[in-house]
Amino acid sequence: MGFFKTYDNIDNAVNRGYARWGKWIWGSLLAVVLAYGGWLIGASIWGPPTGGVTLIIHSEIDRPILGFSVNGVAGSNAFAHGGGGATCCGTISGKTAEVIWTLDITHEQYLKGMRLEKRRVVMPMPERKWGENDLHVHFLPGDKVLLGWSDNAWSPYEKRPDTPDKSAKQEHN
Repeated sequence: MGFFKTYDNIDNAVNRGYARWGKWIWGSLLAVVLAYGGWLIGASIWGPPTGGVTLIIHSEIDRPILGFSVNGVAGSNAFAHGGGGATCCGTISGKTAEVIWTLDITHEQYLKGMRLEKRRVVMPMPERKWGENDLHVHFLPGDKVLLGWSDNAWSPYEKRPDTPDKSAKQEHN
């Protein structure tokens, strides 16, 4: 019977402690949950934009680009003087951008003695606003790189055909 008496004593002590301190325990737990929830809401409203980024490549150079990366997030390839692709989704942050790319060669360039070359540039990262999840990377002659954020597939450095030509509208009327 000693075991059950000890069990009853412990049970009574726990119940007395809960009656005295229960509201403080639950209040403290509630305060922690509310503080965390408030922090999440504050970060989502007033915090900087975060999340996955789509890298879109634009090449204006005479050599194909075999691959590139911005702060370690890999991007796609691009033809010489032209199209490339988009790569989703990586997280890019920081005030600077380290862009590393590999210049490929065409068959004619290979016959002239050109070989693969790796290039690297460190530059300031443009400011990202809410909703801007596409980072456009423009490769220009002379190892110059332009970075720009947008909220769609159109680069901030390209002329965008927002509206159709007025003369085309007039022909339909």
